[in-house]
Amino acid sequence: MRTRPLACAVILLVTVFAVACNDSGNTTIINEGIDCLLVRDHLVGTWTVDLATATPSLQDCTGRAPGLTTTLTTIDFPATYANADIFGSDGSTSFKVLADRSDTPGDDATQPVELTGTVQADSCLAMIRVWDQTNDLYFQCIGAFAISNGTISNGGCDSAEIDSDADGQLDTSCSLSTSVPFNASIN
Repeated sequence: MRTRPLACAVILLVTVFAVACNDSGNTTIINEGIDCLLVRDHLVGTWTVDLATATPSLQDCTGRAPGLTTTLTTIDFPATYANADIFGSDGSTSFKVLADRSDTPGDDATQPVELTGTVQADSCLAMIRVWDQTNDLYFQCIGAFAISNGTISNGGCDSAEIDSDADGQLDTSCSLSTSVPFNASIN
């Protein structure tokens, strides 16, 4: 009579999964306390990213090329990115964000994507990279996205990614000597 315990286990699993999820149109909501209720529309719009005025130094670089500038500035911010492209991620439960800067100064005509990132659908954790033309690198930043007002507040940028051999690929990653505070908003 092994089928009876197996049937009970299957019924229990189906019941748990039925309670844990619900269907909201074309979006599945996970009700287990891990879903922040993020949907794509929350991320669509014009992104404004502001890094605090700071002068951190690069440290603990991997793949570092000789002659790499080590002291940075954040004078290219705030930055505006109109019409951000928002895509579902291929490999995780997140949305990808891609955009080019639409304001000056700081817009870099040679850099086609100046804002990249992801926002996790389960936790609303956001990780973004913003291009800094003055320093010729991406600042790597992390923070929590608030659906209620479309912002990332009190985030921090703790590293930078650089194409140190100018081949079009990011090949050097460095920590920053101090975290650079950042905020972002979507309108």
